[in-house]
Amino acid sequence: MQYREKYFNNPEDGLVVRGMELYARKENGEVFPVEVSLDHHKLDNEKLAVAPIMDTSGHVCDREIVTDREYWLKSMADNAPVMIWGAGPNGECTYLNKTWLTFTGRSLEEELGTGWEESVYPNDLPRTAAFYSKVLENREPFTIQYRLKRHDGKYRWVQDTGNPIYTPEGEFAGYVGYCIDIHDQQITQEKLENLIWHRTKKLHKVLRREKEMNALKSRFVSMASHELRTPLSIALSSLMLVEQYGSWEKDERVVKHMKRIKISINSISTILDDFLSLDKLEQGKIEEELEAFDLLNFMYEVIEEVKLLKKKRQHIYLSHKGDRKVIMDRKKLHYIMKNLLSNAIKYSPEDADIELNFENNDNDISIMVRDHGIGIPEDEQKYMFNIFFRAKNTQGISGIGLGLTIVNQYVGLMKGNINFTSKEGDGTTFNIKLPQYSYEEYTHHCG
Repeated sequence: MQYREKYFNNPEDGLVVRGMELYARKENGEVFPVEVSLDHHKLDNEKLAVAPIMDTSGHVCDREIVTDREYWLKSMADNAPVMIWGAGPNGECTYLNKTWLTFTGRSLEEELGTGWEESVYPNDLPRTAAFYSKVLENREPFTIQYRLKRHDGKYRWVQDTGNPIYTPEGEFAGYVGYCIDIHDQQITQEKLENLIWHRTKKLHKVLRREKEMNALKSRFVSMASHELRTPLSIALSSLMLVEQYGSWEKDERVVKHMKRIKISINSISTILDDFLSLDKLEQGKIEEELEAFDLLNFMYEVIEEVKLLKKKRQHIYLSHKGDRKVIMDRKKLHYIMKNLLSNAIKYSPEDADIELNFENNDNDISIMVRDHGIGIPEDEQKYMFNIFFRAKNTQGISGIGLGLTIVNQYVGLMKGNINFTSKEGDGTTFNIKLPQYSYEEYTHHCG
């Protein structure tokens, strides 16, 4: 009423009202919101007042919905268990939720803009600021970790994650992000990394020491083998001279003792060979040496070498099938066959037969050695290729448990495979399969 009266009393003032929110009353007495405007208008030189009135009931309802939604979103953000922030296109902070302010103990006014940087640990600030500037320039999502001062003055590690936001028109509008306290995890990780560093340093020290010990062991094995082999060679040569010039052939007791001496010398020589072979295997000094040779003659030579070890009425029966000419590593095969035949003799009783068979299948060679000796206990068969392992039923029989370990590694180096079947008291059968090299591969290998 006051506007209308003022307008009519002083129309020359030209009072104009736009969108004034008032309340009107319907005929039934119901009150409803309206939007009133007041303007002047001239018609036929007569001044008129025009006052449009618009029912805004629906608009008020929409505004209330928007207000309620904004309140709900703000309440949700303030009560979120993470620190939520927002930034404008220039990167300056425009919003921080209650959780952030509670964490830092600072006011919203203190934190807005670039004020939040005052809570960042001084040593972390240059790195954090440079990183933030770079991702802002490229408008990239990011995750960064830095220390933030808590309300009690203590710095805590936080992980800050931000994502760029855009207007419906596609214009860059800034960032929205959140921080979580990862201090406990970070400290645990640092302790773990420190522990790993110290353990790794200690391990390197142990490995260096082990390497030195291995080098020392290798020198000792090489020196000891050389020093022992010389007197053994002299003893064996002297024994051969005694056999050649002696007159005791008919004395069975002397013959028996001479044989025992030979076997003992050969046994020590074998042990020395085993240690040297094992040392070379451990150092990776074993190379492939291919040769073309007659496999049948080769087998007869090995049988002749182990003949001295045979017990009374023991026989080795050799059979073969296929071409006798082969190309493979003769030295490794010699060790393998000598060890398997020696074991077959050693672990078989008198009068026992030993079977040796090989078959040339062009692409590979199959070799079988079967004895009828003491066999291997079933529960110990899985350990047969382990270093220094000896089955419980071998007590009283010489050996140190190196031979089969070396045999297994040699077969592997020759790209073959070895397996066995055994029954305690009924003997053991070893089967080996080795690849056969072609003549072209052999000539290429020889250069």
